[in-house]
Amino acid sequence: MTGSIDLLNVGDGDAIIVSLNKDDETLIMVIDGGQKRYYQEKLRPKLQELLEEHGKLAPDIVVVTHYDSDHIAGLIPLVEEYIDNIQEVWVHRSPELLITEAKSLMESKQLRNISTFEEVGLVNEVAKFISPEDRDKIEEKSNFIIESLGQLEEFLSYVPNDKIMHVYSGYSYAGWPEINVLGPTEEYYNELFPAYKSLAELIADEIINDNEHEVRRVFEGIEEQDPCQRLKTDQSVKLTSTNKASIIISIDNSNKRFLFTGDAGIDSFKAIPNWETELAELHWLKIPHHGSDNNISREIIDIMQPKYADSSGSRHQDDHVLGCISKNPHSKRNCRSTKSDGDITMAI
Repeated sequence: MTGSIDLLNVGDGDAIIVSLNKDDETLIMVIDGGQKRYYQEKLRPKLQELLEEHGKLAPDIVVVTHYDSDHIAGLIPLVEEYIDNIQEVWVHRSPELLITEAKSLMESKQLRNISTFEEVGLVNEVAKFISPEDRDKIEEKSNFIIESLGQLEEFLSYVPNDKIMHVYSGYSYAGWPEINVLGPTEEYYNELFPAYKSLAELIADEIINDNEHEVRRVFEGIEEQDPCQRLKTDQSVKLTSTNKASIIISIDNSNKRFLFTGDAGIDSFKAIPNWETELAELHWLKIPHHGSDNNISREIIDIMQPKYADSSGSRHQDDHVLGCISKNPHSKRNCRSTKSDGDITMAI
């Protein structure tokens, strides 16, 4: 099997196109699409180039690793344009309770200012789950979550039910056993999103785990000889349920494993059945969550030992994550980022 991975520079987001060839068959898979503004500028031109090269009308598989805007938004115009010839769409529906709540709020109030949040009682509901000092984050995070849920609903509106695949660990695309879903398991996903989880709890989860600048402040002005020493532990990371639920995909070519991670984190990796074996000695790693140190630990890196690793990121990128991966004794020290290298292509 031959092929390529195109990791497009879409700022803080993922937009990945995978092209695979074996015998007389070609498969094209799109994994996430970045923000919607990147569709015409970046995603569509590269996708159309590959489709024309291989004589195809559409990608075979479209994957939404999770429904954050920087992953799903650019896929909305893609499925609208190509859905007739797309074979499968891999996505997880959020619990219907969350979708129903979000749609009701969007239709009735639009949530344009904090007084609107007060009117619908959302502030008080979210405040039950967070610290008083985090109350000022409610408006921002509510808008983010409701926008993402709205985009998920819009995305699904273009996809016929018979093409929607709620994939979990163990799923493999027919005729292509080289492509496998490693995570999440259905059990782990349901732990993250129990049927009774409310919109207020989801927003609170986003607020509680919002520590984007915390580590940068802690290490500001400190030079550390070993970047691995700056990585967090299982106990110190913060990550939302939405990110933890990211679909994790492996592609195997002979003895080479390529791993696609979305915004998955340490818990996500350890929830994969036989994770230490499944994640061992990777050929290539898509560094999770745009290079954030909330998503990977020294223990995980020592198990993965990727020969090559690439990150799609900008403001979330923690350079010590890339530094630790690059200094692994089993690595070829080839660690790239769209932040500095622009669009990245990896041969399969």
